[in-house]
Amino acid sequence: MACRGGGRILLLVFACVAGRAAAQAVDAGDAAERLGDARAAVVALEQRHAELESTNRELTEKLRVLEKSHKELGDNLARQKQALAANQAATRKFSAGLARRLYRNASRHVNGMAAVAIPYVGAGVTAAMTALDIRESCEALRELNEMHRAMQLEAENEAPVCAMQVGSREQIINQVLANWRSAYAVAAAWTNQHEIWLAPEPVPVEPARAIELWAAVFGTLPNPSARGAGGFAAPRGPLPPVGPLAPLSPQLPTLPAYPAR
Repeated sequence: MACRGGGRILLLVFACVAGRAAAQAVDAGDAAERLGDARAAVVALEQRHAELESTNRELTEKLRVLEKSHKELGDNLARQKQALAANQAATRKFSAGLARRLYRNASRHVNGMAAVAIPYVGAGVTAAMTALDIRESCEALRELNEMHRAMQLEAENEAPVCAMQVGSREQIINQVLANWRSAYAVAAAWTNQHEIWLAPEPVPVEPARAIELWAAVFGTLPNPSARGAGGFAAPRGPLPPVGPLAPLSPQLPTLPAYPAR
């Protein structure tokens, strides 16, 4: 009985030891598996870290490019604002000068119409007003070129206008005496080009009206013997010029040709 009892004890001890060894083996397998999983996780984290670092470098480079582009856009915007301010100033200067010049020109011609119509004296007024028109046109063209330069545009040629000369009073009167109908026809053709219609032939003036105007200006009649008992008779002035009184087709002055844009 004692032997049987001892054998059972040994069997139990052996079973316990075998069970403990088996349990330890299972624990070692689990540990190895967990260690493998941990190592795989570490490798995955390292790869993810490398990817994040690469993405971070790309984003940093993009940020640098964007900051550079932003700076360039800011500088360009500042230059554009300066150019716009300069263009606005040049435009305001030209517009204000042009408005004043147009007003003066229109007022000068309206107020000077009566003086221009005075026989002989009006030729000097016409020459002076035309010379002033040319000077102001030249100034307007120069201001226009200042605006062109501010806008980086090619300037217009100032020479054809600024170098234009006006004849003297005597030259104007000589042109009238040489062929007054031709002078009138050329002026009428120029005017009609701008849709301000003027009769191509001079409007007839009543002799009495012409004598009255002449007497009012010069205090005497063109020909004292023209005075009659019934009033004014037809004046006997200088003989008309020899040759055709009116051209068949008035030749307009040739304007300077500007280069095509």
